Amino acid sequence: MIAISSVIVSIVNLCTIKNFKRRDERSELDRDLEHILNIAVQYPYLEQQYFTKAWTPEKVSTDEKYARYDIFCNRVYNFLHKTYEHFDKDKSKIEDFVDIKSWIRLHQYNWKNPVDPNENIDGYDSDFRDFINKYIK
Repeated sequence: MIAISSVIVSIVNLCTIKNFKRRDERSELDRDLEHILNIAVQYPYLEQQYFTKAWTPEKVSTDEKYARYDIFCNRVYNFLHKTYEHFDKDKSKIEDFVDIKSWIRLHQYNWKNPVDPNENIDGYDSDFRDFINKYIK
């Protein structure tokens, strides 16, 4: 009887810890999203299509705005990767949390042409890369 009680208590504790962890992850995602949006407010050109369409990796070395944009895109895609993992790759849950379609399409030129040609290959798993690429026409 004591063994069964110990197992039940252990299961309850594990579930509680898992719930706390998920809640902490969600809070971190919320903070990260707020930070990214604050950067976009501070530097509005980072979210303007006229600017994002002009992206080429070569501009990073000659224009501070493009260097900032590259870092911004890295933050966005890192955030999207954490979101992808948090919501267990569930597209509908991700889309309910963040406007991923618009974001990916707006920043697709940076995704397709990173400063380091292997950046996306080395930085993200193939499932996530496929997930992102499905939004890009």
